[in-house]
Amino acid sequence: MKSIVMMGLLVAGLLAVVLLLPEPESESTNSGLTEAAAAIRSQVSAIVNARLFDGYEVIEGATLLIEHGRVKAVGPGVAVPAGVIPYDAAGRTVLPGLIDAHVHAYGAARSEALRFGVTTLLDMFRAPFDFGVTQAERAALAATDRADLYSAGFLATARGGHGTQYGLEVPTITEPAQAADWVAARKAEGSDWIKIVIEPGWGSQRLPTLDAATVAALVEAASAQGLMAVAHVSRLADAQMAVAAGVDGLVHLFGDAAIDPPLLAAMRAGNVFVVPTLAVMASIYGGSPPDALAEHPALAPRLGALQKQTLAQRFPGSGGDGLAWQRVLANVAQLQAAGIPLLAGSDAPNPGTAQGISLHHELRLLVEAGLSPLDALQSATRAAAEAFGLEDRGCLRPSCRADLLILDGDPTRNIEALAALQAVWKNGLPVSAEAPPGAADSASLAPSAGADPLDLLGQPERWIAAADSYMGGNSAATLEPPDARGLGVQGTLVGGAPFPYAGAMWFASETPMQPVDHSQHRRLIVDVETLVDAETNAAGAALQLMLFSGESRQAIPARVELAAGRVIEVALEDVPGLDLSLLRAVGVFVSGTPGEHAFRIRSMRFE
Repeated sequence: MKSIVMMGLLVAGLLAVVLLLPEPESESTNSGLTEAAAAIRSQVSAIVNARLFDGYEVIEGATLLIEHGRVKAVGPGVAVPAGVIPYDAAGRTVLPGLIDAHVHAYGAARSEALRFGVTTLLDMFRAPFDFGVTQAERAALAATDRADLYSAGFLATARGGHGTQYGLEVPTITEPAQAADWVAARKAEGSDWIKIVIEPGWGSQRLPTLDAATVAALVEAASAQGLMAVAHVSRLADAQMAVAAGVDGLVHLFGDAAIDPPLLAAMRAGNVFVVPTLAVMASIYGGSPPDALAEHPALAPRLGALQKQTLAQRFPGSGGDGLAWQRVLANVAQLQAAGIPLLAGSDAPNPGTAQGISLHHELRLLVEAGLSPLDALQSATRAAAEAFGLEDRGCLRPSCRADLLILDGDPTRNIEALAALQAVWKNGLPVSAEAPPGAADSASLAPSAGADPLDLLGQPERWIAAADSYMGGNSAATLEPPDARGLGVQGTLVGGAPFPYAGAMWFASETPMQPVDHSQHRRLIVDVETLVDAETNAAGAALQLMLFSGESRQAIPARVELAAGRVIEVALEDVPGLDLSLLRAVGVFVSGTPGEHAFRIRSMRFE
């Protein structure tokens, strides 16, 4: 049971492209609502003297009249009803609440996003456990401290393909004949559109993926059910397949090649939109790193502990392909010049991103790629709403939902002004921008490990064997009782799982994954040797040290590559994404070439 609990977390750390699973959100208490919001819940509100971007154009000296959560009237000549005390927005800009067109919303994602002015989230993979609740909430105009959620639900992927590696039982599809029933089942669950995964793998990793005939059948079935179909792609060839099949949109852009004229022509003919997800592409390829976001004077105070952690994390091997990043930017410019609708989507909370704040980063990157600030703002408001059929969002015109931002400066001329948020309103009411208690507060609840050196091998009861069998793979691991030579680990890596792995895990507490405060430790000393004899073959094995930490059990672990046969000193303060005040577990794993592998942890200690 211990390994089952833990390994659902481990696999995320082994991914080259990470998609975090949804977990149930706690019931909303609306604790983020201000007292003022509660007081004016049923009243008419007015904002006057505003520079107003309504999703389409800029109106100077505008008055915005709000009634029961919707825009009643807007314009320079709108009269404020007697008895209404207006909000004077002189010198400020009012614009629609932002729409993030590509996220994975789990845990506190909806509250995290709202603090940054993101009032609607378009989720691209989520188990449909709470769709009835989220659909009722987004239809209402009640006071809330969470963004509204739309979702694709389960994604369409091949057996063993991308999306099946997260410990969640995903209904897969293997042939075109299954498409109609598969889509009908998603519609019955409440999916708002269908997401199709065309992903043959990345780097040296190969994955099963859907063929062209099955993709085309899924698009046809979605259309028959009145649903849109969008596609996950990572290569030019995948995009060509998706567009030829008739998808409505691509929810990633590719950096392996330049977009070609025939594809642009086909996209124009098919009215295909693109969500480039530049924020996550920048994290993968090393372009425009998000580091400054965590220290931004205006935005950083709104960050919660988990947001800070995911911002600090990095993809394995990221940052080494500057040419791919330049191709991505050039492809965005080509799409913009060709009139292809571009939608802003961050793909939060993948490594290097976080809910809410990364949409601000996305808009800056779109401007860096050549969009005007006004075009970028439209990509997160009107364009996103129109593409996904959200008629009352992304706009501030009569009957539009009164989701809005008030900020200093003019982001229609300088996108950096978007960070100067003065107020966020949801359903016509102001909400709090204060971040929840951070890791430092939670750490006071975690027992301290102290500053004395700690020998991890001296706690054999806290070690477990772990392998991908829990994730549907066939790899296996066993541990030998520790002795004077260290802790021996035998692992059999079997192909077929998206990411075969096997190894050993140490829990920081006697209770699996319970956090312990290790902030007084400065180094982790690791000595691992790879064993090779007549019965084992370690050729091609890759050893990784993983450190699990933070407020969420689903946070991606920090990773350090290990060189076998020599002592490695890990400076803990230099490990991105590691929260030592809430350390949960440490593991050593082998991945890579299938076969028999063995290694021995000769020593591992905190100092």
